[in-house]
Amino acid sequence: MMKALTVKGYLPETQADVTSTNAPVPSETDVIIKIEAAAFNPLDAKLAMGVMQAFFPLAFPYIPGTDFAGTVIAKGKDVREFAIGDNVFGRAEPVAGGAIAEQICVDQSHIAHRPSGLDAQTATSLPTPAGVAQLALDKLACPQGAPLLITGTGAVARAAVILARDKNDVFVLGDGLDRLAGLGATLVAPMDPELADIVTKTAHILDTTADHLQSVYLAHVKPKTHVASVAMPMAEDVAQQANIKSEFVFLQTDQGILQKLATIAATQPLAVPGSKTFVLDEAANVFDGYVNGSLKGKYILTNT
Repeated sequence: MMKALTVKGYLPETQADVTSTNAPVPSETDVIIKIEAAAFNPLDAKLAMGVMQAFFPLAFPYIPGTDFAGTVIAKGKDVREFAIGDNVFGRAEPVAGGAIAEQICVDQSHIAHRPSGLDAQTATSLPTPAGVAQLALDKLACPQGAPLLITGTGAVARAAVILARDKNDVFVLGDGLDRLAGLGATLVAPMDPELADIVTKTAHILDTTADHLQSVYLAHVKPKTHVASVAMPMAEDVAQQANIKSEFVFLQTDQGILQKLATIAATQPLAVPGSKTFVLDEAANVFDGYVNGSLKGKYILTNT
C-alpha cells in the first residue's frame, strides 16, 4: 500500500483527499519510482475540474500530478536503460497522472536520468513548463539571429527565454516583467511605444498566455507570422482575419527533450525561483487552494 492524493470525481462536485491505495506494479516496460519531489502545474487543476475532459477524460479515482523526480525502485523485465537506484525525473501522461503520491509507475520512455548537479525539486519543475517551451520553439523553428516574441512572464515564458536567448533576439511582451529581468531578453510592456515596431519585425511568436496580450500583438502583427500557442488554441476565425499561421502546441513527453532540459538546468536557471514546498499530508489543502485560485506560484511535494 501507499499514500496518494486522490479525487473520486471532477471538482468541485467532489474533493481531493490523501488516502491509502494499492502500490503500483510494473509491466514489461514500466519503472516504479519512489517520489522524492512532484510539482503541481496549472494543467493539473484544469484536469481535475473537467476543463480538459474533451481532450483528456479522466478515470476515477484519479491521482493528480504529472511532473516528478525520484529514484527507481522496481522495473519491468524489458527495461534496459534504467537500473534500480537510478535518480530520474519525468512526466506522466495527463490522463494517467499519479505524481502526488509516494510512488508512481510510468513507461520507461517518460523518464530521463537526473545528473548529479540537478536536485529533485528543480528537476520536477521542468518537464511541463520547460518541456512545452522547448517543443514550441522547435515547432516555430525561428532562424538563427531572428527576432522572437514571447508573451507572458510565467514558468513557460521564463524557460523559453533561456532556451532561445543564445539563438534569437528575444523580446518578451507581458505584465510583471520584473520576473524575467536579467535573463537576456528585451522586456516590452503592452503600452510600450516601441511595441508596434517590434511586432511588425517579428515573424515568430510564442504565446504562453492566450489572454489580453493576444489582442495586443494581433493589433500589429504582419501577415504570415507564425504563432505557437501553448495555453489555449487561438480561435480559427481570429487567425484567419489576421492572416497568420497559428498552431496549438500541447506537450507530449519526449525523453530526448527531458535529457536536454536536465543538461541545461544543471547550469542555467530554467526553473522558476521561490517555489513553495508541502508534504503529502498537506496535499489536499494545497491542491484545493491551487484549484480555487487562492494559492499562486509553484508548489512542490517533497517526500522524505
